[in-house]
Amino acid sequence: MKEKAVKTISFMAVIILFAKFLGLFRETMIAGVFGQGNASDILNTATQIPLLFFDMTLGVAILSTFVPVFNGYLEKDGRERAEQFACNFISVVGLVSVVGVAIGMIFAKPILNIMVSGYAPEKIAETATLLRILFPSIIFTGIAYIIVGILQSYGEFNVPSLISVVSNLIMIGYLFIFGNKLGLKGVIISMLVAWMSQVFFQLPSLRKKGFKYSFSLNFKDEGIKKCALMAIPVLISSWVNPLCSVINMAFGSHMAEGTVSGLNWAYKIYIIMVGVFAYAITNFIFPKLSRMTEREEEFAETTRTSLSWVIFIITLIAGLFIALSEPVIRLVFERGEFTADNTRITATALFYYSFGMVGYAICEILNKSFYALSDGKTPMIASVIGVAINFVMAYLFTQTFQMGIGGLALAGAVSSIGIALILLYRINKKKRGTVTKTFVINTAKVILCGVIAGIASNIVYNGVKFIGNGFFETVLQLGVSAIAGLIVYAIAGVVLRTEEIKLLFKKVGKGNE
Repeated sequence: MKEKAVKTISFMAVIILFAKFLGLFRETMIAGVFGQGNASDILNTATQIPLLFFDMTLGVAILSTFVPVFNGYLEKDGRERAEQFACNFISVVGLVSVVGVAIGMIFAKPILNIMVSGYAPEKIAETATLLRILFPSIIFTGIAYIIVGILQSYGEFNVPSLISVVSNLIMIGYLFIFGNKLGLKGVIISMLVAWMSQVFFQLPSLRKKGFKYSFSLNFKDEGIKKCALMAIPVLISSWVNPLCSVINMAFGSHMAEGTVSGLNWAYKIYIIMVGVFAYAITNFIFPKLSRMTEREEEFAETTRTSLSWVIFIITLIAGLFIALSEPVIRLVFERGEFTADNTRITATALFYYSFGMVGYAICEILNKSFYALSDGKTPMIASVIGVAINFVMAYLFTQTFQMGIGGLALAGAVSSIGIALILLYRINKKKRGTVTKTFVINTAKVILCGVIAGIASNIVYNGVKFIGNGFFETVLQLGVSAIAGLIVYAIAGVVLRTEEIKLLFKKVGKGNE
């Protein structure tokens, strides 16, 4: 990657990291105010379902179909035709969103009776009330995603990266001022406002780029037809995470109170670390890959380089999370109504989720590579297989092996690894040279480095655990253990001669000349 590209991705990674940590701080505040029990289950369920519906109907499909078609018009037909298509696309998505929201609000209770059948009737009723308030967020989220695609296609990556910062600050401000004074309903309304803000925050940048929305609603437009043809496989392939969440929610609703919340909070921490780097890289390379489809060697090299670096970074994080899941959860959540027992439950979920981190990151990169090639079929097939794996593993781990919340998290991890392996095999069939022998050997070395670093961190943590469980003691334990793991990871990388460590030392050497 060129120096400018690295700087752009680095800035995006920092912004996304900040946004993710704000999101985590928001969840920490919610956990401290409401604890991990009946109220948090209701709140987490009500907030997850609109996002699940969005992801399963519009989310990934918007960026994955819109960006290639929009960039295609920019390249071949010019800006005017591209923006004409964008205006029509916004109108179509807006109309579809309104219809979906109306259906969701009308059938809120039946939806909940299917998805969380283990909840008591009064718990279903209260969750349905909150769900109806939050469903309109789908409309604003859909439009926000389209604007993200337009801005990124015009080379503006910073503002789209900041939208989560803005929405999280709104939520944090509400919780800081009101806490639980207005109950769960107040929290839900503030979430709706936060998601609406993601649209309005981007509008000044959109105007600065010269884009003006003009209403048009033409379902027969050539661009809409292209998106529709791509959308079905893309939609199905994007169902893997939402459907796996639904499966885990369904199993978790029959377990102890707080299980659904514990899974959700562990998953959010897991996604923060994967998302920061994987999303930063994919957001940067996707528009470029869309224009690179005929240049096979360049496409393969860009995809392979992105995979190598995301694997190198995420493997270290996964190793540390597996070794230090309990102190991580204690540091982030254990205060107010969130007890030590809650920490153990949520840490168990984080421990098992972390085994799927690298697989999840690989899926994020390769899904975008396939979408850039206008191939939604391959991710679709892989995702269907992944959902089936998740369901079978969830049943096996919870019913046969009685692993509880850990079994549900491990099922998700196994699913991610399975999908990643399928996609790696298929991308190399599609673009020869993407997965080389050198890449496979280097990946094996990196994973071995991660295992060694995780073991070292765990040994150090057990050695300093005696100092106590307070906030500052936990910070010290985590800091010392993580630094030890990082040092061991680097040393192992030098000994095993991983490509990324060699490149880093080469870069440092040049900088000192």
